[in-house]
Amino acid sequence: MDKYPSSDKASAGMKTGKYLKYAIGEIVLVVIGILIALQINNWNEHRKKEKLKDSYKVSLINDLSKDTLMLGKLISENYRVMTALRIQQKRFLGPETPIDTLIKIAKDEFDPELNTRFKYNRNTFNTLIASGNIDLFSKEFNDRLMALISLQDIERENSEWYSDVYSSKISRFSDDYPVSRQQNSKIVNSIWTDINERKIASGFISLTDIKGFAHYSFINEIENVKKHTITFLNQIDNLNY
Repeated sequence: MDKYPSSDKASAGMKTGKYLKYAIGEIVLVVIGILIALQINNWNEHRKKEKLKDSYKVSLINDLSKDTLMLGKLISENYRVMTALRIQQKRFLGPETPIDTLIKIAKDEFDPELNTRFKYNRNTFNTLIASGNIDLFSKEFNDRLMALISLQDIERENSEWYSDVYSSKISRFSDDYPVSRQQNSKIVNSIWTDINERKIASGFISLTDIKGFAHYSFINEIENVKKHTITFLNQIDNLNY
């Protein structure tokens, strides 16, 4: 014989159903809460990444803007020196110019310096690479940036080669004819009093040609980098970064 009346069984079943519904409701609420928390966390993470990316972008623009200004100064300076060198060449290569003019220019007026020294501002770029945060940016953005960095590296490599060629030439020339422009030096003056005119003329013409070529090549290299840097800066806001 059934120990529990049917009414009691029905009541117990109803209570169990209510508990199940309540429990399921609680689970649903917990899951919804977790999903909302994850969504908020993802949104916060995305916001942090976007803020970090914008910060890198501003820093990168500052670095490249500084490069552009410095490249402009270098271009102007090298144009000035190259123009002065060409004027000197016209003076000592004139059809009626005596050898004494060439010797005077070589000894007292010639500027032996070749200013191709330059270091690009890569603090932001290096940080992006070292931290792995370069992946914050789009492939299009990174491709353009890497192309510019590669162009900078090519410029540095080529300019160092021009500088090395000139340095080798000026070193050999200075072994015989000091071009330090120390007019008041008794030792230097004594060297210039006993010279081979044909040798110095040949050597100095060759030296100035190489120096002119080095300035011209360096100007072309950095003008190209400057042009591409400005293009990148002008397009940076329109790129999908």
